[in-house]
Amino acid sequence: MHHIHFELPSQPLTERQVSILNFMDEYRQQNGYAPSIREIGIGTGIASTSAVNYQINRLVADGYLARTSEVSRSFILLAAAYEVIEKQPPEDCELFDLRAEVTALRAENRRIREQYEARVKSLERERNQLSQTLAMLKHRVMTQLEGVFSQG
Repeated sequence: MHHIHFELPSQPLTERQVSILNFMDEYRQQNGYAPSIREIGIGTGIASTSAVNYQINRLVADGYLARTSEVSRSFILLAAAYEVIEKQPPEDCELFDLRAEVTALRAENRRIREQYEARVKSLERERNQLSQTLAMLKHRVMTQLEGVFSQG
């Protein structure tokens, strides 16, 4: 069984990214669930939700955050995030890490399946075009042969 291991990025996190992680941890402790993108922006002083989204996506890609599903408020801090913000992770953090790995594997499988299905459809179209071309060439050859034999 293969595991996805999140590696820390080679460059340190920005102040903005650390601020987002701190805010998300504090928000979850106070409310019991993750903040929305807009709430993260308000809580960290980032006016643009697209800028928040960009930072969140970087933190997910670098293994500090994970999405537990494709819905909003589904972010969880991973063990690496707790190291950065110098806080003790909750006891169920390892379980969250495992869920995040499973979610990442499912997303990867979905992406591979979609690519595979698209490639199969493309190959089927190519095969059909080749089959039509072959049928047309056979017809031309037969027509030419009929002409040769009818002349003789």
